Amino acid sequence: MSRSIRCVLAVLVLLLASGVVSAGSAVAAAGSTELASGWALRPATGLADTGAAISTPGYATTGWNPVTLPSTVLAGLVANGVYQDVYFGQNLKNVPDLTTQDWWFRGEFTAPATAPGQVYWLRFKGLSYRAQIWLNGVQLDAAAVGTFVGHEYDATAAIRPGAANALAVRVTPPRHDCKDLSACTVDWNPEAPDMNAGIWNTTLLDTTGPVALRDPYVRTTLSGTAADLNVYVDAVNATNAPVTTTVSGTIAKAGRPDLTFSQDVTLAARERKEVAFAPLHVSDPVLWWPYQFGSPELYRLTVAAGASDSKSIDFGIRQVTDYRTTVNGTSFAGYKINGRPILLRGGGYVWDLMQRWDTRTNAAHINYVKDMGLNTIRLEGTLGNEELYDLADKAGILVMPGFVCCSAWEDDSAWTAEQEQVARASLDSQLRSLRHHASVFLWTYGSDQPPTAAHLAAYKGVAAALHWQNPTLDNVATWSNADAGMKMDGPYVWEPPVLWWDESRSGGAFGSTGEEGTEAPPPLETLQRFLAPADIWPIGTAYNYHAGKPGSVFDTVAPYTTGLTKRYGTPTSAADQSRKSEAQNYENARAFFEAWSARQHVRSFGSIFWMLNNAWPSVHWNLYDYYLKPGGGYFGTKKATEPVHIAYDYLTRAVHVVNSTLATRSGLTATVSVHNLPDLAQKYTASAPVTATANAGVQVLTVPALTGLSGTYLIRLQLKDAAGAKVSDNVYWYSTSPDTLGNKSNWYRTTPKTYADLTGLNALPTANVTATAVRAVSAGTETVTITLTNPSGLAFLVRPEVVADGREVVPVTYTDNYVTLWPGESTTITATYRTSDLTGHQPSVRVRGYNVPTTTIPLS
Repeated sequence: MSRSIRCVLAVLVLLLASGVVSAGSAVAAAGSTELASGWALRPATGLADTGAAISTPGYATTGWNPVTLPSTVLAGLVANGVYQDVYFGQNLKNVPDLTTQDWWFRGEFTAPATAPGQVYWLRFKGLSYRAQIWLNGVQLDAAAVGTFVGHEYDATAAIRPGAANALAVRVTPPRHDCKDLSACTVDWNPEAPDMNAGIWNTTLLDTTGPVALRDPYVRTTLSGTAADLNVYVDAVNATNAPVTTTVSGTIAKAGRPDLTFSQDVTLAARERKEVAFAPLHVSDPVLWWPYQFGSPELYRLTVAAGASDSKSIDFGIRQVTDYRTTVNGTSFAGYKINGRPILLRGGGYVWDLMQRWDTRTNAAHINYVKDMGLNTIRLEGTLGNEELYDLADKAGILVMPGFVCCSAWEDDSAWTAEQEQVARASLDSQLRSLRHHASVFLWTYGSDQPPTAAHLAAYKGVAAALHWQNPTLDNVATWSNADAGMKMDGPYVWEPPVLWWDESRSGGAFGSTGEEGTEAPPPLETLQRFLAPADIWPIGTAYNYHAGKPGSVFDTVAPYTTGLTKRYGTPTSAADQSRKSEAQNYENARAFFEAWSARQHVRSFGSIFWMLNNAWPSVHWNLYDYYLKPGGGYFGTKKATEPVHIAYDYLTRAVHVVNSTLATRSGLTATVSVHNLPDLAQKYTASAPVTATANAGVQVLTVPALTGLSGTYLIRLQLKDAAGAKVSDNVYWYSTSPDTLGNKSNWYRTTPKTYADLTGLNALPTANVTATAVRAVSAGTETVTITLTNPSGLAFLVRPEVVADGREVVPVTYTDNYVTLWPGESTTITATYRTSDLTGHQPSVRVRGYNVPTTTIPLS
């Protein structure tokens, strides 16, 4: 029943003196085994056997559903085919309410052989929501509670060393509508029929000597070019007598001398005590930097209690500080990493609806964030995916976790005593898990609303006791708390790009925002994976079922489709709708990040796009879809955040140059030209010299009001260096009848007053782009170099894709995509993916565009 075993054997001699046991002198095997395989699942209804019987080794589980942990109830049933294709159409409705009964999880495993002084620990990192736990007929807990609470038991008395052992866990699901302190996705998608009940995080069997170590941590304080490191670790005495041990440790970094420390510790019987060491002074440390600011360097901490137990973690030497700036009468939070201000650019991440995860998917999320030029992931109640934090540490991606909105987590004024205990224990468990991660830079106690004063004080007491070294926010919505430091005023449905540039609007790019965004239906190939043709076109009920939680204000994409139809023209087919949708997603995501970037560190300090990804196949908020296919929003974001970028302000017609690097770029020239459609006649051009200050934006030009323009026209911006090499090239499509905004209609929308006429794009003549592609394979990674050439006319939003068996190979990154080529222009794009993701099929390159017919190039 072991998926991974990490065992370290130690040989000691047991000594007893004056009633004090020396932990450094017991014969024990210290290690940790994840209990992942050998489990089975079934409803508790109809099973009369008790937990004592079910947890007897050899108990028959005929008719149960075999599962691998971690697993929710629904995930286990789907894996066994009890419910099929639950993400297709409205099939999720066919799954009954799985929260109306309890569920049994049962597993068997072989425990390591015993040795004198050995202690066995059973640890559950995630049970939801209530659980009764039996081991070999012995009840370890009658009332474990709390989705985000870790549960640990000294199982020594019940374990069968070197033999078969049986665990039985009876799970009571959380209540629907987020009435418990559980995992909630509010209105983002339909609720999981089981509310994510189950053993959703890892389950471990640890072995130690008399003293076990828990939750090692290094707190960093920077001072000039030096750092002071405070090391903490909890020591637990598993015996019924006092114990004395030496807790020692090493901090190591390749190329640097090791730092060592130790102290003697005496623990009373069954005592758990925090061990704190004198600060370790490090001259000229190698700092951890976020992506684009430097290298995310990590150190290794190892602590040991004699030979009784040892623990290791990676950590970064870095310091996060916050500051406040008043913009438009509101105080907003900004952040510095190692003293350097950083513009937060990120998205809201969510787990799969069934809380399934794997390394491939976690790595894809981190790689996509980096590839889009973002630096932050927000976790609103989506906590516990520790592998994601590890990957973020190594990649330099910042993580912003906190509790969720619109649920029992924020409806805290009438909490029961149990809920108060669960809330504190949840925070304690999660901060212990998060605090050593260099990527985690902030914790938010609330989202839409702050906790009550009493609960907030209790939360802050937990953080202080754990030496939490990062800033915190009471919540992220100034509408409920003027001192929140972040705004969260929407919008949450489609708005025209001009809104992001308009500071008079709630969603305008000023201050800091905890979330705001827009609908973004995925490309047609993705829609075809979870919707029947009749539901894709015309848009049917099943389409809107994938928009948001049924019955919420987000269970329709009407604002998006209204904007699409009025701006790009009435779609004539599913393919035409997708073509126009991808263009609309591109321009909107690009404008969002351009507006926030242009004012960085002066009027804007951080933005979280709602959302980064989806919990299931969705037609609502995302920058890439559930299946990891990057679309228009992805590449619009990637364009907006390129290292040195030239951008257009839809509101004032200003041209900005944004330098997201840490080096000033001088000797640049910005050029703007305006062209009619479809003939590309140039109606205006201007140039200006540019010095692009590091980590800042600057306005360089303004396009005047022009006459003689076609109804839909193009604005081309180019930025070149002193040698004439292209630094940034950006094309906008806009209208002589621009988008205009009405008053804010409600908390999630500002209804447009008029819509831009972009239908001139539909009159573009066909562009016959030629393409060549070369494939290279090395060590399981493939790169395809694609060269696109446009002999004449305008080739608009050209999209090359590496495909296998008719679908784009994912996850995949491209150096650029959705490119617009002018007559006679050529560009080269490189795609990178893993050979294993071809799933045995031969790849090819598919090229198409807004006015470019589809062609396919075989790859050898």
